[in-house]
Formats: sequence, structure tokens, C-alpha cells
Amino acid sequence: MLAPARAATSVEPKEGGTLRVQLSERLTTIDPRQLPSNPMQAAAAERVDSLLFDRLVRFDDHGALQPALALSWQHDAQWKRWQFVLRKGVKFSDGSPFTTESAALAIQQLLGNAFDVSATDDSIVILADHSLQGLPAMLAQGRFFIFRTANEGSLLGTGPFLISIWPVAGAEAKLALTANESCWAGRPFVDKIEITMGVDPQQQANAIAFGQADVVDLPAPQVRREAQRGVRTVSSDPVDLFALQFVIARPGAQDARVRQAISLAIDRASIADVILQRQGVVAGGLLPNWISGYAHLFPATMDTARAKELLAAAREVSHPTPLVLVYDSVDGESRAVADRVAVNLKEAGIAVQVSGRQEATKMASADIRLVRRRIFAPDPEIALAELLTSLGEPPTEMETLEQTYAAERAPIDAFRIVPLVHISESFGLSPQVRDWMAPRWGGWRLEDVWLGPTQSAAGTAP
Repeated sequence: MLAPARAATSVEPKEGGTLRVQLSERLTTIDPRQLPSNPMQAAAAERVDSLLFDRLVRFDDHGALQPALALSWQHDAQWKRWQFVLRKGVKFSDGSPFTTESAALAIQQLLGNAFDVSATDDSIVILADHSLQGLPAMLAQGRFFIFRTANEGSLLGTGPFLISIWPVAGAEAKLALTANESCWAGRPFVDKIEITMGVDPQQQANAIAFGQADVVDLPAPQVRREAQRGVRTVSSDPVDLFALQFVIARPGAQDARVRQAISLAIDRASIADVILQRQGVVAGGLLPNWISGYAHLFPATMDTARAKELLAAAREVSHPTPLVLVYDSVDGESRAVADRVAVNLKEAGIAVQVSGRQEATKMASADIRLVRRRIFAPDPEIALAELLTSLGEPPTEMETLEQTYAAERAPIDAFRIVPLVHISESFGLSPQVRDWMAPRWGGWRLEDVWLGPTQSAAGTAP
């Protein structure tokens, strides 16, 4: 495999078996062009797509760019023209050849009409009318998988697995994948992967505890509890941001003193340690420190007395009305965080109503939104640019670390966005799962996983 070298094990890796996976999200498509807007669904879609498709480039375990379908790349002096030399001898899952034309067509559809993508004999060329300094890093994450559309409309990839069963409407949401024997990077170890989607988190926890699944999602509050039950758990570095975003057009959110008071009233440590059971870290900035290296420069202190002073000054100008705080009602972690924020605000004397986003009338009158955003890339400029775009912040130049820091400070200093916590992505694994080496920024590498004997059968810990 082209993946990072596997860690040494006392048992020789072996091929065969079916890996049983359960996901909380239910996907309706694998099409990279239709990556869901919901961050949790998008993360699940990217994990599944990574089993079927490859990208031009990839990040290694240290966040450095490495070849994938592209062997090398270069740019002009203005960073507006990029050339990617492609790997030869690669085939799609139906046996058809991977060509520069197919790669160019896929990238063109994913980048859109603001870019011009063309094919040469051995390369694709990407042109834009603006600097694309971070293009390779952008193409190494998110939706930028290479695919080909078959005659009947299905999508073909060059990845380690191919679809054998896609769930039909009304049936159990179970997706079946089989090993791609002709994968250019080598055959994966397991023969099959069965992915059951839309499974309740508690059902997943029971499934992994009683040997009915091999890989399951674990919400942050469940990780410690499942570990105490003897379940093997693994977690990424903090990759999800919880933050408050103010709707500045709303009268209740227009006064910056009120927004600052709300920031000072929140006990972020309690959210991270109690609500999220120490699976989160306090966030003063948008990016976690392991990505930016400067997150400690953003204060995230609780000061209820100062919050009350700011509120008193604001009330001398206008009479306050209860603020409406909305959250994603289908996300249990968001619901718990929103409830704790509301408790903190009421303790500071800020009247607030909490409502799930599915209530359309409440959504239209929202003053504050609890947002959850996934950080997909270990590159600070790329990660921050995507975060700001998803939050509706205006684009800004970020070609240096200083510019990136300034871009991150702007919405925080203006109290348009109030970061709360960063949390990790966690999974529960069965004892049979060996060589789990997921990236530190989340996701998985199931092509590297193999199934060993159970602890009782082997007589030793996995």
C-alpha cells in the first residue's frame, strides 16, 4: 500500500474476513460533488468515499503532502498555473484505464467554472486568475476525490474497495464493499466491509461491547464510559469546533457589549470536562493549537462579574429581550452544549430561549446559533479558510502565518463568533481490529486494517 508503514506487530498481518462498521449518519450518495453541508454527514461521507476513491495528493501522518494519483506537481511564479504529473498504469474499479482526461474532468467538476482544468499526455493543468498557493493542500482533503461516471450513471473510483451492495429505499441502510483486487496501491487486507448506517449511538455502543460490530462511532460523552466497560477506544486530536455565531442583523445581537458579555459568561472548562467528559479542550480560537500553534494567544476565560457590568451598560441604551439560541436538534452533543450555555447565560442575567433548528419558526428568529464545524485539513491556512467560508465570513488573504492569525482574530475580536471547545473524533474497536492507524485529524484508513484472532482465542491482548 502507499499508506504509511505499518507498525510492527507480534502476529503477521493476514488477508480475509469481513469488517463490520456502524455509523450514526445515513448517507444517500457517495458522489463527491454532493458532499453534505451538515458537518457530521460530510465527515461520514468523506470517510466512506476514502474507501472508494483516491485523491491526487494526500497528507502523511505529519501533515506533509505526499504523492497519490499525482506523482509530482509544480507551479508558475504567480501560483496561478499548476501542473500535476499523474501516475501511469492505474485502473478504475471496472478495469477501465485512469487517464489524464478522466482526472481533469473530475477536478473540473469539483473546482467549478472559476478554474480551467485541462489534460496533457501525462498531466493535468489547473489555471486560475488568482493565486493558488495552497492548491495541493486543498486537493488533499474534502471532496476532491477522483472519479469517473460509468455509462449507466454510477461512479467508479481507483480506491481499495468497490461497492457490491447499495441500500435500496425502505430497506436497512447497509452498504457492502468488497476488496479491489487490482487497486494500484495494493490489495486491502479484509475481503469485505459491511457498513450499517443510521444506527443510534447507544445501539452502537452495545454492538461493540457485545461483539456485534468491529468499528463504531462514539459520541464524546460515551468514550470514557465505554472504555470503563472494557471497550477499546481510539480518538483523534481535537477536530470539531463548537462555537456561537451571532446573527448581527437581529436587534438582540447588535450590541457588541452584549456579545462580549455572552463570551465572558460561558464556562468552557465545564463544557469540555463535564458535558463532553474530557473529550474536548477549551477553545479561544477557531483552530486547535495542534494545527495553528498559537491558540494559546486567544483568551477563553470566564468572568461573570465583567459580563454583568457590560450588560448593565448595554441596558442603559436599550431594553433587553430574551435571546433565541438555536442548535442542531439531531446532534446530541450540540443539544447538551446548548443547554449548558443557556445555564451560564441565565446565571449572568442574560435571558435566553433554547430551540432545536428543526423548528422553522425559531430558526427564523434566531439571535445566536450554536454551530459545529469539522476541521478536515492539518494545514492552518486551508483549515481556517474553510472554517471562515462555512461561517459566512468574508474571504481574506492568508499567505503567511501572520495573515492567518489576523484573519482568525477578526471575527473573534468583533465577537461575531465565540469559540467554545474543540472535540475529538472517537471510535470503538473490537479486539479483532489490528493496525488501526487513522490520521490524527480524524477519519480512518480501513485499507490498512486486518482482522486478528479474538483475545480469548489468541490468549493475549490485541
